[in-house]
Amino acid sequence: MHMDAFLPQLEKGNCPSPSQSTLALMELLQKDNAGLDEAAKLIRLDPILTAKIIKLVNSPLYRSTRPIVSLDDALMRIGLRIVVHMALGLNLINGKLPSAPEFNLTHFWSANLLRAISMQALATEIGNWPAGEVFIFGLLSEIGGLMIVCNAPEKSAALTNQGLGLAQQQAFEKNQLGFNRHELTAALMRQWHFPEIMIKAIEAQPQQPAPPLETGSHNPNDRLQLLVRILEAGRTITEWATSSTSDRSLEALQKKIQSWWVNTPHFASMIHQTLSEWAAVAEILDLPKSPPGQEKLESVRNALLSVRDQHQNESSVNKPLLLIDGQDTDRAILQRTLEPAGYQILQASSVDEAFTIIYKNTPRIILLDWAMPEIGGLLLCRRLRREFGLRLYIIILTAHYNQDDALEALEAGANDYLGKPIDRNFLLAKLLVAKKIVEFISSLESNCEQLIHQNHSLQSMAMKDALTGLANRRGADEFLKQHWPNALRHQSDLSCIMIDIDHFKKINDQYGHDQGDRVLAAVGKTILEISRIGDLTARVGGEEFMIICLQCNQENAASLAERLRQSVTKIVGTLPPVTISVGVSELNAAMANIEALLRAADQALLTAKRQGRNRVVCAPKIP
Repeated sequence: MHMDAFLPQLEKGNCPSPSQSTLALMELLQKDNAGLDEAAKLIRLDPILTAKIIKLVNSPLYRSTRPIVSLDDALMRIGLRIVVHMALGLNLINGKLPSAPEFNLTHFWSANLLRAISMQALATEIGNWPAGEVFIFGLLSEIGGLMIVCNAPEKSAALTNQGLGLAQQQAFEKNQLGFNRHELTAALMRQWHFPEIMIKAIEAQPQQPAPPLETGSHNPNDRLQLLVRILEAGRTITEWATSSTSDRSLEALQKKIQSWWVNTPHFASMIHQTLSEWAAVAEILDLPKSPPGQEKLESVRNALLSVRDQHQNESSVNKPLLLIDGQDTDRAILQRTLEPAGYQILQASSVDEAFTIIYKNTPRIILLDWAMPEIGGLLLCRRLRREFGLRLYIIILTAHYNQDDALEALEAGANDYLGKPIDRNFLLAKLLVAKKIVEFISSLESNCEQLIHQNHSLQSMAMKDALTGLANRRGADEFLKQHWPNALRHQSDLSCIMIDIDHFKKINDQYGHDQGDRVLAAVGKTILEISRIGDLTARVGGEEFMIICLQCNQENAASLAERLRQSVTKIVGTLPPVTISVGVSELNAAMANIEALLRAADQALLTAKRQGRNRVVCAPKIP
């Protein structure tokens, strides 16, 4: 099939698609005289979309220096193009797949969000690409795969088969359809008026090995290659985190890290940022509050924290110090003064160059000239303080030293103020104080991150069953509390599978409790293997288990339950024969609360036991 013949099918209602107001917004982007007022009127036609845009702009992704309270503020803050593409992404996420009910749409968008936040975090670390644009680009970078699923579900095995890698998936799609998901994504982005450089990044094949690249370069080809590498990094992290394949080792991922020119401290910071920002953004998009592969991502962060801490605890004289001065001669004088004292000197002559260096090299001490071209030293100082907070120690240098100017510099956010010409010993003494303060702040940051990690670990332990590794009853309750309102609001399918091991007391009495624990662990492992990624699997009692299936009706849940029942009977080894009884229910409008869903599954389970056990029974559907 040619892609030109496939694209019109996407408009027949089988796929999520942009609303009329969003289509009008994308057309508005093509006008040279497009006004923000006209865009705001179109967006306000959808109050829910308007509210979500304002929430997203206020999320950690965009790091606004002040709260955004109106749509006009949002448009002014991040620009018309990003807001339009944000509206497009929100439209598509809220869509349904009537032609592919078994496809796990929640997992698809969760993986896309993980990719988008990872790419945004990486863009923040290396600079030279607007992080807000990269987030929306990452969120929609696999949209072609979703369109293949909903319009050719019989040919989408490569997408739904978690065992296939990206190259295998593309080869399968090319063979079956004549094009792959990324070619379809590029075609859709052209229809939606995305920047051509983003479309080329989707179409490009990553270069192996990657050539050296100056991230501060404004050369179009360099910027394209930079975006290609950010996209490849996001895809690899997502594939690594969401894959159930056990041989996806941390060492393999670390080798990839080196090819992305990202040093260990930057990569640890990127993973930490991804994990910490997930919950706030996922809530806005009605996605699970924990990212897919959270434990694997946390293991990466933990493995890199010690390396990063070692990097931070090296002698302070090895850490870079940034000189920001428009005069080459002044920078050269300072460099000759400071390098013999052991300082690693970085230099910037402009605002853009300064921000690129800070994002890439993370210097903590800044020597900033008052008379900077373009915006002036004081205004740049305020921008640095807003963007990076108290992490930077800023010393303003000026040839016109007086008390009023010193007060003005301190009010602008400077830590200190020195007049030129600068006495060498006096400057070195000031820098010694700066290093001690920076080291103290770094130790506080490290301690806070470790406390946050320990808190997350304790929360995770409190939600898990120690024997099987599945969620416990508390974890199941929290999962249901999160997804119940969304399922009601969007009228999406939600099913519950209740499982009970048949005659478990006899197993304990006849074979002993140690063997009973092995049976529980084996059944729990089988449940985890059979269930879909994104569903909740839990042990909720002694021998009772539960699966909560998102975007899954009762018929599909019953099919999954039957596969599980058959798999449990095939558990081999030194264990006694094991069977299970299963009850299945689905959310319907007659259910007033979560307990009604669980009660219906429990009643179906009780019926299965009464009918002789080792069977699946569905709760009767209520009109």
